[in-house]
Amino acid sequence: MLFKKKRGLKPISESLRKKLLDEMYKLGYDVGYHHHSEIGWVVEAYNKPIASAAEYGIEDLLKEQYLKGKADGTERKRHESLAPTKVTVTEPSPLPKVERLPPAYRMVAKPAATEAPRSIEQPQMVDRPKALDGFAPVRPE
Repeated sequence: MLFKKKRGLKPISESLRKKLLDEMYKLGYDVGYHHHSEIGWVVEAYNKPIASAAEYGIEDLLKEQYLKGKADGTERKRHESLAPTKVTVTEPSPLPKVERLPPAYRMVAKPAATEAPRSIEQPQMVDRPKALDGFAPVRPE
């Protein structure tokens, strides 16, 4: 039964055969290159040509093309990741010069937007509590 000829196979045109082989190779290449999982859309895309090839008896040939494409895609991705990448080195930009202003100018300069004004008084809550001063003597009136 293993070597039994399949009866009722249709003859396949060369253009259809080439189309199915190319489709399977491209699918295998895509799966190998991008490391797609063979679950989901890949199974659907794989089974569709295999089902149509079963009428013509070339499903084994399509499976071989798929595996060849998958191996080629994996190999291409591996070579691309190992290939040295050209890195263009640009000259570093010169550091900007910072001018130091004289101290007299800093005293009359307007404050920056992020600085707090110097005229803010110390808040009362940081003053020493009056309870720590002790008792005040009682004055007779």
